[in-house]
Formats: sequence, structure tokens, C-alpha cells
Amino acid sequence: MTSLTHTKPVAVLPLSGGRVLFPGLVLRMQISVSRDSDSMAIIDNISKQFTQAALVACVPLLQEEGSNGAKEHEKGDLNVDPKRLFGFGVAARIVSFKAVNGGKGKGGRSSAASSSNRIVYAVALEGLHRIKIDAVVKSEPFLQVAVSPLETLDTPETPELKALGTTLAQCGLELTELLSQLQLPTQVLSQLRKTINEATASQLADLLASMIDLSVEEKLDLLAEREGVAKRVEKCVELVTRQIQVLKISQKIQTNVENKLGKQQREYILRQQLEAIKKELGENDGESGESSADPEFAALKKRLETLPLPEEAAKSTKRELGRLKRMPANMPEHQIIRTYLEWMSEMPWDVMSGSDSVDVQKAKMQLDADHFGMDGVKKRVLEYLAVGKLKKDLKGPILCLIGPPGVGKTSLGKSVANALGRKFYRISLGGVRDEAEIRGHRRTYVGALPGLIIQAMRKCGVKNPVILLDEIDKLTRDARGDPSAALLEVLDPEQNNTFTDHYLSVPFDLSQVLFIATANEAETISAPLMDRMEVIQIPGYTFAEKVSIAQTHLLPKQISTHGLDAVAVNIPQNTLMRMATEYTRESGVRTLNRHVAAVCRHLAVEYARAIERHALDSFNGTVSPMKLEEILGQPHFVSEVSERGLSPGVVTGLAWTSDGAGGLLFIEAMKMPGKGKLVLTGKLGDVIKESATLAVSWIRANARRLGIVGAGGPGADLLDGIDVHIHFPAGATPKDGPSAGAAIVTALVSLFLDQPVRPHIAMTGEMTLRGQVCPVGGIKEKVLAAHRGGVQRVLLPERNRKDVDEIPSDVRNSMDICFVKTMEEVLGLAFEDGVLGSRDGVKVVYESKL
Repeated sequence: MTSLTHTKPVAVLPLSGGRVLFPGLVLRMQISVSRDSDSMAIIDNISKQFTQAALVACVPLLQEEGSNGAKEHEKGDLNVDPKRLFGFGVAARIVSFKAVNGGKGKGGRSSAASSSNRIVYAVALEGLHRIKIDAVVKSEPFLQVAVSPLETLDTPETPELKALGTTLAQCGLELTELLSQLQLPTQVLSQLRKTINEATASQLADLLASMIDLSVEEKLDLLAEREGVAKRVEKCVELVTRQIQVLKISQKIQTNVENKLGKQQREYILRQQLEAIKKELGENDGESGESSADPEFAALKKRLETLPLPEEAAKSTKRELGRLKRMPANMPEHQIIRTYLEWMSEMPWDVMSGSDSVDVQKAKMQLDADHFGMDGVKKRVLEYLAVGKLKKDLKGPILCLIGPPGVGKTSLGKSVANALGRKFYRISLGGVRDEAEIRGHRRTYVGALPGLIIQAMRKCGVKNPVILLDEIDKLTRDARGDPSAALLEVLDPEQNNTFTDHYLSVPFDLSQVLFIATANEAETISAPLMDRMEVIQIPGYTFAEKVSIAQTHLLPKQISTHGLDAVAVNIPQNTLMRMATEYTRESGVRTLNRHVAAVCRHLAVEYARAIERHALDSFNGTVSPMKLEEILGQPHFVSEVSERGLSPGVVTGLAWTSDGAGGLLFIEAMKMPGKGKLVLTGKLGDVIKESATLAVSWIRANARRLGIVGAGGPGADLLDGIDVHIHFPAGATPKDGPSAGAAIVTALVSLFLDQPVRPHIAMTGEMTLRGQVCPVGGIKEKVLAAHRGGVQRVLLPERNRKDVDEIPSDVRNSMDICFVKTMEEVLGLAFEDGVLGSRDGVKVVYESKL
């Protein structure tokens, strides 16, 4: 064996990262250095020492504060500060030394250059005996020190040392038995027992010290052997005994946990081990899972405890908090419970918005400023405010605004919220087909969430917001349920104070919420749901109303949107009227708003060009009717009533469309040679087909009295030798309903008499087989549609006289509205002279005017 003396300097191989090599053991390590670094000098020396079977000094490094010693070898930092050397080490023999990715091996440098600038070497060192560093001889190109042996191999074995060795051997065998339960190979355990029985006390202490968990300070203390071999062996006995106790406790904990856990819970073993450790140390405070050290859990718990929760909600919250404490954080249900508690903590259980003393007059001014007309809605909101001032616990009304698109139903909700001083939230129900969208999902589902109502309440953060249920008539249903049925509880003032969402599973009070629903038609809304709402019909706008809305709302908004605030933009009333009459045919004002925007864009282009030419004086912001045609093109709509009324067999009826607006329904009749068949076209429903059959039957029965003679002459059947074809234009649009009966009769009488009806006349009304005219619905919408279409005379059933009061006065004054009871009166008013063919030379005139 090569010996070391204090006069022979040796190279130092520093051991970083807490590595400590004990005598009699082998340490394998990798060294990564840069080709151009100074560390290559010690690599050359290691290679030389390996070739000559010389020794090196393996000395641990003292850890520098803030440094990462575990990566020093990876960085190639082998030239260290001598002050960092521990002072004691081990003389080691190099067992193997080779380059992993190029560099130097047994024969020296590799001839092939590595593709990387760094070279990795694998080194195996066998510790021989302890040494003490006496002095640093050289620091460049690598560290060399003078050392002296710390112990001799022939240390005398005293009785004390022998006894300590026996004790240490017993501890070693007990440690081996505990390690055997870790399923180590049998061959390894047998070799370990043999070594323990044959080794000296000093060798056994070094062997066991390398096997157990020790801190760096404890390893360095055993390496230094400052108090002799016996003292080192004694310390090793203490440390091995401590390790045995740790393994026994760990085994006990493992056994207890395995007895508690079932097959499906083994993935949570780490959390159970932590509980068992607390119990073993006597630190179990009765809490597990979520400890009080979790600041988020503590904040959530405090927030829930301070909330004024109802009794049932408080019980549910307390129960879920207890479950969350006992549940490991890595369980999937842990996050589900935590999310549920966060929802409970963020719900507005007792938070109100708005002032207790709302000024009714101020609210009225706010509503009038935001919307034109809509007197019914404004009146109902003001009534709610007035009663609310007298009775503080008034429940919120459930309003349903039904009207055609573009009349301002949706924007009205926000105006109501502003007038009440409350928060506003809009829920779009169009296309919603799942009941869970309203009531929420049960927490048994992955990704479950509350329904749209509870989500709205959470986002508003108050108990009394204004919630707009937009497009409630567009709800659909499928196999997952009927959302309109789920809305029954939400919109019932007698039940919604205990609305229970499937996700929250506790009642929530919705009685203070002001619900406003919007719809285009009432037919698609279920009868029970309609019964729970206060229905307010919002008709279309007249031309005068459209012009007023354009002047007060649309035009100022578009001027600001297009950056024309500083420009004198002037669109006179006659220009707006032409825009409304010749470029729009809608009940609302959306198309009118788009045309106003187009005019503003045109003016913006002219103004920008004037700025570029520095000729602002040439810019004219006034839009005349002639200039309007230059901007928007030729008029999109002309009066079809006057054109169609010039031919016999053509009559204008009035219809109520599916979107809640009124419209004109043209009816054309024609006769041709045939066999008495009646042909109906225009995508007609069963009811309107029956009305046509009824009209033909009535005319055939009253032909002589009406002065109609068929092709077969007097006394012959009216349809002998001819076929009658009745067509309803706009064939792609479905048409149905009984209100076209009077118009069909008039068209057929005009056809058979070969006499056109009055121009600019329209009519509506259901007829009976006896010729009576019955009332119909949608009178206001139909009359407004006639007004928009240029109709000057409207024939209505006498029993609809009460509905005329809802029509704006300017429309009533601009039209001749006539009420009729029988078909004779209709025919008398439908023709130019008011006179039909007579019987026995007596002329009969029927006329009724408002």
C-alpha cells in the first residue's frame, strides 16, 4: 500500500455537495469540466495518478453561504479556495477513470474532439485511511497539500473498544433485519451480515456511517475523529440506534395506515402517514386534511363564519367545512367541496343595492330620456317604485315585454335598472335547451356549475338586481328537460323566495329581484309560464315616432360614434321622414339606425376630405331629401297598395307576423275555364284554406243578391265552366289564421264583378258562413303596418272598436278607420262608389266611418 507522509505533497480532489468518503468504501462520481478551464490541470493529474497507482486526497468542502455545492462538479469548478477545505479527508486510490463523452482516459487525451465544449469523466475512488491536512503546498495549476495520517491500521484493540464493537455489530445486524423488509436482494443482505461479523470496530463504524441518514455535520464529525477511535465508534452506535428507531416508527406508521386504508384509498397514503406521524409525536390537534396553516382555507372559513347565512345554508356550509378539513387535498372531491364553499361565500345573501328612498319623478325623467313611448312599461315601473316606498318588503314584479324586434325591449331593462339605482344583468335564453342551465348541475357531475340565475346573482353581488331574461320565447326543449318548466319557480312571486339550485342545494331568495322578460311572440311561450308574468305589449313605431326617435336618440349617438361632434350635422325632419317611409318597412328602428349611420359615414368622408384640402368652409353638414337619395341610393320601398288596387280581384289584407309585428297581406284572385275547382297557393295553413272555401261558399249562395252572374247565365252555378285560383304572394312565407276571410270574399267579388276595389284600402276580419264579421287580434300592429304601407282606409270588425284606443292619435287622424258587422258592409265600403249590383232595381249602400 502506498504510504503518505507529511513531506510528500498530494493532489486534492475536492468533494462538494455534502459528499464524504469514509475509509474502506468506494465513491463513484462524475466530473464535468470545460476544455478551456483551469480544471483540466487536475484532470491531467488524476489521469497521471491513476496510471502510476498513486493516491489523492479526497477532502470535503465546507458549504459556502448561498452557493449550490451540489452542482460544482457539473460546472467544472475543481480549483477551489483552500479556505473551503475541511481540514480532514481520506487518502484514496483511483480505482477507475475514464471519459464518458470524449477527453482523457487511461491512455491520455482522446484524439477525437467532442462535439460539446464540456467533457464528462467517470471516477471511482476507494478510501484507504483518514488524513489531516497540514499545509497547502501549491494552489496552481491545481491544489496540492501536505498531509499526515490521522490513525494507523494497527490501532490496539482495548476492552472498551471491543465492547463498543460488539454493541455496534448487534446494532448493525438489527439494522440489516429492518432493511430486509425493504425487499433488498438476498445476496446483498448476506454479504452485509458477513461483513458486519468480520469487520473491526473502526471499519464497522465507517461502513454503518455510510449506510444511514446523517447530516453533513455529523458525517464530518465522524471523519475528523478528533477524540479517538473509541469515541467515534460510540457516536456511531448512537447514530445507528437512532436510525433503527426511525425505521421502527416508520414501519409502525406504515402498518397503521395500511390497516385504515381500503383498496380505493391507497393513493392517499402520504397524507395518512403525516397524520400518523403527528399522532406518534403527540402533536395531533384533532384537525387533519386542511390545517389552519393554510391561509386560503382560513380566509374562506372566516368569510363564511361572518356571513349572515340562512339557517339551512349555514348548516350545509358547516357540514362541508368539516368534510373539507378531514379530506386530503389530493382527492378529487376536495376541490369540488372547496369550489362549492367559495360559491356559498360569494353569494349576496343579504346585500342590497339602490337607495331606500327612490325619487319617482326622477325615475320617470330617466325612463323618458332613455326611451320614446313605451308608456305601459314606464307606468308599471313607476307603480312598483311608488308602492315600494310605502312597503319596504315589496316583492319584485315579473314583467314580460312582447313586441317586434328593434323596438327597444332589451335596452329598456338597463334603463329600468338605472332608474331604480340597481345593478343590471342580462341572461340570453335564446337556444337554451337544458333544464340544468336554469337550475344548475348537481355536484356529482364533473365540472358542475350553478344555473344561469345563481350565476347572475353572484356576478351582480346584490340581492335585488334587475335581471333581463332576453328572448324567453326562444327556449327549446329536448331529452335533457324543459328549461321553461324550470323557470316556473324562478318567475313565481309566491315560490321564488325559496328557489333551490341543484348545485347549491339550499334555498336562495329571489323575491327581491326585478325580472324583465322579452319576447317577440307569445305563442311559443308555455301557458303556465305566461300566467306567471305581467305581459306588456310593445307595438311597432309609427313614422312620426321613428322620426322623433331618430332626432333625439339615434342621430346624436351616431354623430358621436363617427367623430362628428365638432361638425354642424343637420338632418332635417323631412329627410328623416323620407328615410323612414321609403327606406324602411320594419316595426322597430334598427334599419333606420343603420341608415342614419350610413349618412354619418358619408359626412365623415366629406369632412375628412375638407380637412385634407384645408377647405372646411366648403363642407355642408345638411342632408336634404335629394342628397339622401345620393347617399342611400334609390328608395327601397314604394307604395304597393295603390299599384295592386288597380286590378280586379286584388285586395290588401292585414296580417300579424310571427315576430310580433303587423304586415300587409296581398290577395290575388283569377278565374279561367275549367270544371269548378278552387286552387289555393302561397304556402297556406289549414285555417286560411278553410276561410277561402268558406268565402267561395258564401259568394255562391249570395251571387244573385250581389248581382253576380256566372258563365252559365242566370240561375246557373257560379263556378260552372270555370276554375278559381286564389294566390297569396310571398310564397316562401307561411300564412295561416282566420283574419283573411273578409279580404278573400272582397277579392272574389271584385273578380266576378270585374270591378277593382278602392285604392289605398286594407281590411281584416274573420267571417262566418252567414256573412257576419268576427273580431280578430293584433289590431294595433295591423293598423300601424297599414299606416307604414300608405293605406288610407282600414276596415275593422265592429267588436274591435275598443282596440283602436291603443293606436296613436296621429295614426288615427291620418286614416279613415271603418267598423263593419257584416260582409255587405265590407263590400259597400270596399268599392269606389260604395254601391254594388242591386236586386229588383233597389240600390243598397253600407258605410260606417269613425
